[in-house]
Amino acid sequence: MGDGKLIFDMSKFVHLHSHSHYSLLEALPKNKDLIEHVKDLGQDAVAVTDNGTLYGVIEFYESARKAGIKPIIGVDFYVARHGRHLKRARIDTKPHRLVCLAETNEGYQNLIQLSSTGFLEGFYYKPRIDKELLKGRTGGLIALSGGHLGEIDELIKMGKIEEAKEVIRWYVELFGEGNFFLELVDRPEIAEQEATNTTLIELGKELNVPIVATKNTFYLKPQDVEAWKILNCIKGGKTLEHFDRINQFEYDASVVSSEYMIERFKDVPEAIENTVKIAERCNVEITLGEWNFPNFVIPEGETFLGVLTKRAFAKLQEKRERELTEEEVTRLNYELEIIEQKGFCPYFLIVSDFISWARDNGIMTTTRGSAAGSLVGYSIGISTIDPLRYLLPFERFLNPQRPSAPDVDADFADNRR
Repeated sequence: MGDGKLIFDMSKFVHLHSHSHYSLLEALPKNKDLIEHVKDLGQDAVAVTDNGTLYGVIEFYESARKAGIKPIIGVDFYVARHGRHLKRARIDTKPHRLVCLAETNEGYQNLIQLSSTGFLEGFYYKPRIDKELLKGRTGGLIALSGGHLGEIDELIKMGKIEEAKEVIRWYVELFGEGNFFLELVDRPEIAEQEATNTTLIELGKELNVPIVATKNTFYLKPQDVEAWKILNCIKGGKTLEHFDRINQFEYDASVVSSEYMIERFKDVPEAIENTVKIAERCNVEITLGEWNFPNFVIPEGETFLGVLTKRAFAKLQEKRERELTEEEVTRLNYELEIIEQKGFCPYFLIVSDFISWARDNGIMTTTRGSAAGSLVGYSIGISTIDPLRYLLPFERFLNPQRPSAPDVDADFADNRR
């Protein structure tokens, strides 16, 4: 331990291109099962690179750390060929792939930003990013070329070697030397992929770009293949017969042993060694169990409690159009004491801010649920229901024993969210 960080002993090989069931309708493993399987194989680290998303990151991170397995956080990105804003039928439905792994916390934040933008701006059947979006968002990231669905592999298969070199150079310049790896994916059932891997090795030597071996995994054990096929049939609305007809080979997408991968890539041991080197470089530390609120700016010299107290008393007096009664003062002070004790003064100010802004800008909004029991919330505009008039208890919304944050359920007009 020492400085409070877990110390991991790296195994001889680390899976850097693995999918969990958060790759919806595309992969089977639950995070805990994946981690247990990796541990059984004697491996000490694993990456989860779900397709376009970070849905399961916290679950994966917590489970891995608890099990003594080093968690490597990544995303198997969909990269739009013609830009994330173009969404043309039968043209923009087949994006390239690019695997990005978070080396540092900056990299983790960049993964979050890229994934979110992929959904908000690039979504077309899949959450897509593009090369333009990557610019300026590669700090703290290590990239793998994406395997058999990556742009470089595709160009090689088309015989466009010079174009493949240009793309490699572009990614090296974007991510920085030593941060971009040519991915040799294990797909022995496809002869074309073996030839592509050979070319990637040659290009790596020529351009001085490192290579790395991966096994693009979607289930844990070979016997899970039937369930995985069924999952793909559900996704595509197909039958098993149709699936087998269009996939006339048996593809093993299981999480294999280190010994298997070492044997498969024995001619290029550096591709195996680089999985360990990458794993050693990836050291994201996520702080859990603490509330992280947006930075709400208050006047210099003031405190969040002071600002909230002044606002609550002033706004309630404004609503009443008279001096406050002893009951009202007592209730406000009681609520404010608990809110301060729980550390939620910034939370109330933030929620009040965005709800008030919505109302001031003509966006229909309402608050429902137990938040209506807060006189502070009513005073500062979070709720429009007077809890004293309707005898609503504050304790159902927030009390000293409640372990979680208060939950303000706010609805906004769906055309102006």
